[in-house]
Amino acid sequence: MHRWFNNPEATKTLMEQREGFSLAEAEAWVGRAMDASGEDRKYAIVVEGYDEPVGFTALYGLFRQTAPELGALIGDDVRGKGVGRRAEALTIARAFEEFGAHRVYGRIPARNEVAKKTVAGLGWKHEGTMRGHLARPDGTDDCEVWGVLPDEFRAAAADLLP
Repeated sequence: MHRWFNNPEATKTLMEQREGFSLAEAEAWVGRAMDASGEDRKYAIVVEGYDEPVGFTALYGLFRQTAPELGALIGDDVRGKGVGRRAEALTIARAFEEFGAHRVYGRIPARNEVAKKTVAGLGWKHEGTMRGHLARPDGTDDCEVWGVLPDEFRAAAADLLP
């Protein structure tokens, strides 16, 4: 986590950006991520041939009447090689199959074309744009809302699921 959240290339398209992320903050983040008593679940992305995880996916807000939100960070040199697509597909499948979610949604910075292409390939639909939603040092950016229903996801991601 410490390495990923301090990697400008990995964090430039995240919803929220930080000036820095200390080792103590990273350790606390991991401790919270391992706590399965709340409504969030985080999963390390493990890739064959790598000694350590290369990123994570997350489901935020499980067990509510509202849909959970998908989050992801690919923090190492596997970006652009399909790792995120597969990891997101496995996480979304878990939301539907293990947690009984009725849909999954995500907020994506409008400039993040890679994330939008990834979710579109998993059956997601663009549902709206929140204009000027993200405060950035150089101004504001729009944020898009995307979502997927179980049948849409299963049809689009059949090749990625066990």
